[in-house]
Amino acid sequence: MKIIKNVFSFILALLVIILTITLSLYSFGLISADYLPQLLRLTHNYWQFAAAYLILFIMAVFIIYPYFMEKKLQSTNLLRSESGDITITISALSNLIRDRIKERQKFEDIKIKLDEAEQGLKIVLSGQLTVPGDLPAISENIQKDLKSYISQTTGIEVAKVQIQIEGVKKEKNLPEKTE
Repeated sequence: MKIIKNVFSFILALLVIILTITLSLYSFGLISADYLPQLLRLTHNYWQFAAAYLILFIMAVFIIYPYFMEKKLQSTNLLRSESGDITITISALSNLIRDRIKERQKFEDIKIKLDEAEQGLKIVLSGQLTVPGDLPAISENIQKDLKSYISQTTGIEVAKVQIQIEGVKKEKNLPEKTE
């Protein structure tokens, strides 16, 4: 769906560029005053042009439509029962993840992206790790801890925890070497 939207945006942007260049050339007097009316007369009573204009209109509506839709609070289901559903918002889940990581690991400037999939929740973390330490081991500990913590706390199955290390930060007080 995103690819289609990007293609539509590209085509519409290209047409707007062509239109503005044409109108600019017309305004500067580089195109004859008869050119634009002739162009409009050529398209009169041709169904092919009408279909092309309708397709452009539909593409424009497709791109603009999401801006006029009411944005729903994104959430994920925790429990479904006879009494009703229990959901948790994505922002609450993000805060839960952020607090757990700050409490347990040396991971700073955390950015969290959550995607819901059939296998479970996919968590993508990015930020800076503080060293000294074995980066792969620290990352794996974060993955395992977060996966079990979210499963135990919320009951949501975590399919994958992906970590993107955007920077490595050294501790201010590094331990002295002992031999």
